[in-house]
Amino acid sequence: MKKSHILNSKQSRGFTLIELVVVIIILAILAIVANSRFINLRKDAIVSTMVGMESAMQSAATLTYSKAAIAGVERLETTTLDIDGVDVVLAYGYPDGTAAGIDLLMNIPDKDWKKRPSVYDGAWIYWHGVIDEDAGVAQCYLRYRQATSTTARPVIDVQTSGC
Repeated sequence: MKKSHILNSKQSRGFTLIELVVVIIILAILAIVANSRFINLRKDAIVSTMVGMESAMQSAATLTYSKAAIAGVERLETTTLDIDGVDVVLAYGYPDGTAAGIDLLMNIPDKDWKKRPSVYDGAWIYWHGVIDEDAGVAQCYLRYRQATSTTARPVIDVQTSGC
């Protein structure tokens, strides 16, 4: 009986140093993999927010054009239209690409988005507030370019290569 008692005591000594090192290495590898996945979530969140804002901007432009068509001003190169008590500047029935056009219509809080006129005439640009660089430098922005004729819609494009 003493022999079996000795065998049982040897088996219950605990982990060896090598086993502990292997467990620590495995945990470190799992932490690295998990951390890299969380880093990519920031970009995914910014891109998703910009795509959502693009859809909202397209809807706002379409609804504005519908209201301009009802008022009979959709073919004018430039005019203003009262939308819910606010005079919005239009270009061919759509909001123009200025602070008095699309930016006034979107009414986006300054703390969430940075914005400015684009280098293109008649264009307005937005980028997410967490991005410190200018939109053109960061290559992460949403740009609205106003309609340029009675047959053209506004161009809304999203650049996400630098997000």
